Amino acid sequence: MTPTQRRFALGGGFAAAALLFLFAWRASLVPATHPDHDHGILNLDAGGRLMVEKRDASERNLVGRPGKVMVVHFFAPTAPGAVEELGALFAAQERLKADRGIDWVLIARARDFASLDSWLAENKVVPPAPDSLYLDPKGETTQKLNCKRPLDTMFFNADGKLASQTRGPADWTAGAIARINEARGGATIE
Repeated sequence: MTPTQRRFALGGGFAAAALLFLFAWRASLVPATHPDHDHGILNLDAGGRLMVEKRDASERNLVGRPGKVMVVHFFAPTAPGAVEELGALFAAQERLKADRGIDWVLIARARDFASLDSWLAENKVVPPAPDSLYLDPKGETTQKLNCKRPLDTMFFNADGKLASQTRGPADWTAGAIARINEARGGATIE
């Protein structure tokens, strides 16, 4: 092997090692979770990557300070009670649509938007804000957020701190409004 070939081989080895390091580093960027607790991530502003798929096939990272109340709702279309839960949630979303201080993030465990839209139409559930629907087809973000139920909701305050969390279906009349107001007031469960 000539000196030039050795340099290329050594340089290629360093480049491959650097790429592997960067890939491992990027994949490990997840905010701290609490697997021994029933709640998920306490602080979205801790850095990392919590990616969900948008309708236009781009991605949204949920990490950071949202600047307003963020309602993160998880649902699986196959879950018992999902239709009723979404119907009540969509009614609340419609009532609160003038409130620009709420960011609705409804994460579906569905393979694509075509199947989700078909399921919504089949069940006669119409979202008032279709852009608030996101996909987590493999369940990676749901798992990173430590969501343990097919219907679960987390309420984050404007700083990205978890204010409260429902366990299972939520009361989308007075109960959820009270949770949104708590989050708006800066409450945290820490």
